[in-house]
Amino acid sequence: EDQFGTTTDWRPNRFIWYGTSQIFDSLSLTFRDTPQGVFCAHHYRYSPTMSTFLVEVEDATWQRAGFETMSPEDTIRHCEQVFAKDLGGHPILSNNSYWRQFPAIWNDRWSFGKVVLMGDALRTAHFSIGSGTRLAMEDAVALAKAFREHGSDVPAALAAYQALRLPPMKKIWDAANVSLRWYEQMGTHMALHPVDFAYSYMTRTGRVDHAEVRRRDPGLAAAYE
Repeated sequence: EDQFGTTTDWRPNRFIWYGTSQIFDSLSLTFRDTPQGVFCAHHYRYSPTMSTFLVEVEDATWQRAGFETMSPEDTIRHCEQVFAKDLGGHPILSNNSYWRQFPAIWNDRWSFGKVVLMGDALRTAHFSIGSGTRLAMEDAVALAKAFREHGSDVPAALAAYQALRLPPMKKIWDAANVSLRWYEQMGTHMALHPVDFAYSYMTRTGRVDHAEVRRRDPGLAAAYE
């Protein structure tokens, strides 16, 4: 960590990565208000018969629900009750699923000797923007280009890799960190009018302005106006 200048910022929200046999046609978000607080489900189909079902809550909600001492089976049952309408009778399925906190990782230096970082080892992008695999593949492409240009000069290639990759990657990383902080205020956002809530979500990273909202969803833009 000293050689790479690693920073790890453990964010307060809790999430647990489940699956379900309920099929969702596209990536969707469901927010449910409960006596313990707001529950958010990120869900999307990954096969013809299965969907990812990730549950996220603020830390205070996690504490009030008693998840710290709840068994895995009772945790599933609790989440099934919260999202009963959305699951439509389908079960939540575990695959060594457990509550986690998201580490926002950054490295000032991308290489040390002949060791080079890419993907999540280099920096993590919150799952709410869905770019982790994309970033890792683009890292690999940039590294390959750097070695194609500099051949066996390893230090020069690694320096070129960081110089080439840093600007576009940093934009996505910054947006991802803004996005994850939006979820850390879910309870506050849920008090908004539904139109304001949707608009707040669509524009949360600053990469989508009002003109872009109008292009993507004229109905939402008009309702917000």
